Amino acid sequence: MNAARTRLVLAGGVLLAAIAVPIVLGAVFPGTILDLLNAAMSAGAAFGVAGWACLVLAQTLVATVGILPASFIGVAAGALYGPGLGFALATAGTLLGAGASFAIGRSWLRPHLAGWVSGGRRLAAIDRMIVADGWKAVGLIRLSPILPFAPTSFALSLTTVHAGAYAIGTLAALPGLFVCVLTGAAGRSGVLAATGGTAWLSPILLGIGIAATLGLTMRLRSALGPFEGAER
Repeated sequence: MNAARTRLVLAGGVLLAAIAVPIVLGAVFPGTILDLLNAAMSAGAAFGVAGWACLVLAQTLVATVGILPASFIGVAAGALYGPGLGFALATAGTLLGAGASFAIGRSWLRPHLAGWVSGGRRLAAIDRMIVADGWKAVGLIRLSPILPFAPTSFALSLTTVHAGAYAIGTLAALPGLFVCVLTGAAGRSGVLAATGGTAWLSPILLGIGIAATLGLTMRLRSALGPFEGAER
């Protein structure tokens, strides 16, 4: 195996591990991880600005590696700090995590995997579609309820989408985060707070998410249409 192929395999392995390990840990030890986060952030709430920093750090970690759904920290932020400050802290962590994932992928993974992405005709077509649509494509991805936050951040870093378009499109994740924060603020009972008076917002966001998923699917089918016709 030559050096280039070795780097490609290594980069691919790291990417898969970054996606798979947090998912496996969250599935095998969900109660343990939630208990630790809940205890840590509850303790941090008593330390003022230091507690804010702890919550932002926790949300950044979750948004970067996906060890838990980012919504858990959003609910905790609302429960601990209320809708205003809780949303500000959760937003800071979410955007920092999104930026960290993109920076890691763009600076380290993409140089090793760029040839693989551009060499595949379908992947290259998807890349062109995302670049052409820019922030709108990123926004549809962020709104889709079936696409996990951290893995899609790494996947987008492998495309040639502009960093500015990525940043603007990622803002589409904030309305859903705000509902999570409101849920925590309404319940005031920790990470697993009840939805309380915010339940009516969930169907609206779900409808928007489904519409975004359908729109993204249509754009993908349009981008890949020529290849389907060629195979018939």
